[in-house]
Amino acid sequence: MRSELLTTVEAAEYLGLKKSYLHKLMMRKEIVFYKPNGKLCFFDKNDLDQWQRRIRVSSQEEIDREAIAYVTQRDLLK
Repeated sequence: MRSELLTTVEAAEYLGLKKSYLHKLMMRKEIVFYKPNGKLCFFDKNDLDQWQRRIRVSSQEEIDREAIAYVTQRDLLK
């Protein structure tokens, strides 16, 4: 299992963050990490990938489609 986990330095590099910012996220409990011996922290790549994908911004095309669908549906209910 150890080979599947990243150290704090590796996780920061993987995410493209400074190590200090990663520590801030950890202290705020905004990112998942593992602390098996109570000292060193490790990160699972899948958890990091999920964290990166937590806030998705829709494209203008998607927003336009949703707006048209909303207006059309609203007009049909009148």
